[in-house]
Amino acid sequence: MAVVDRKKVENVRYLFGSPSTVKSRYNQIKRTFPEGKEYLIFAEPVYVEDTNSILWSTEHVGSIVNFQKLSPTDQSIAKRILTNSIQTLLAAAKQFDTTELSEFIYNCIEIPSMDNVFLVRGNGTDNVVISEWGFVSDAPGMEKGLLARIINVKRADMVFNVIFEDKEPAPNQKFHFEFEDEHQTHISDADAKITLLEVKIDEEVKAFQKEGEQVLNPQSFICYENGRYTLIAVQKIDMNFTVLNQNNEPVPNITFTFEHEGQTVNLTSNEFGKMVLPQIKVGGQVNAYQTKDEAKIHEHSFICEKNKENILKIEEEVVVETPPVIDEPEKFDMRFKVIGPKGNPVPNAKVTIQYDGKTVEKTTDEEGFTTLEDVTPDSQVKVKAIGKNKKK
Repeated sequence: MAVVDRKKVENVRYLFGSPSTVKSRYNQIKRTFPEGKEYLIFAEPVYVEDTNSILWSTEHVGSIVNFQKLSPTDQSIAKRILTNSIQTLLAAAKQFDTTELSEFIYNCIEIPSMDNVFLVRGNGTDNVVISEWGFVSDAPGMEKGLLARIINVKRADMVFNVIFEDKEPAPNQKFHFEFEDEHQTHISDADAKITLLEVKIDEEVKAFQKEGEQVLNPQSFICYENGRYTLIAVQKIDMNFTVLNQNNEPVPNITFTFEHEGQTVNLTSNEFGKMVLPQIKVGGQVNAYQTKDEAKIHEHSFICEKNKENILKIEEEVVVETPPVIDEPEKFDMRFKVIGPKGNPVPNAKVTIQYDGKTVEKTTDEEGFTTLEDVTPDSQVKVKAIGKNKKK
């Protein structure tokens, strides 16, 4: 025998007899159903006088877990086993010609709460055992009645097909469910399905996704027999952008600001002019722009679509480098007159002029004059004249 639970006998009254007689009550049930062992739904009570407590045991072999500590899936399994076990027990009681036995069983299972339900799992089989049957707490409102909650309540599995808005299957999508004062979390399987076990018929089931604390895409369903349900999942994809100039050439190292769903993100194009904005809701709007002198420029607006390359066009500024302006110094013409020894002008004289690293040859006119144009002030000028008589 495996011990299911230990309870102090304090502040309780006994539906049948006293702590010392609970063992005989169990034996009575056990003798009534010797073949099918329907009695095993009840844990066997043994009163320990020294500690004023009751040990609840079972013949089932395996690991024993209290209902409240089970996962949502295992809780559904435990409820189903409990329902079937009680129905089997009541059906076995109807073979007798008296209603007293059925009433006795009803009274036993009306008292415990789900805190007194245990799942025994072992050797590939699951069984459910209830403890504290036939007892009721003196605390007001503690009579919770398993029978009213389980028997005569129709239940059904709810199978959801999970799809995106474009009707494509949506595997690996996490959803939250609220129903019967429970909160369960499930992820769609490889076939894009989620199953809720043993949901009460006509029960409202709320489903939604979450991003942080934000609730996304809330949906509501009513459970009914042979129901078909479709969950719409929020689809998110990476948005790809390419920055092009006025010549449709990719532009690297360009930064854009993106705004979507209340978020702001700055991205810079890579060497191929590309950038990726991650996990954007399909159908959601994305605005993009640059900032110059505190004003928005190159503004764009996009709708997130699958398999689409989004283009960010910019007008590049062409920078023309103007050579520095050098102030040219003012220049003057120099006029020379070649005369002979007697002061007479020498026409057609050959005049050689050297200045600023240059050599210029001139010839005097009929009056003995020649002119050197554009001479910078302070230039050193050397002049040599050769006339007919080789005079300067």
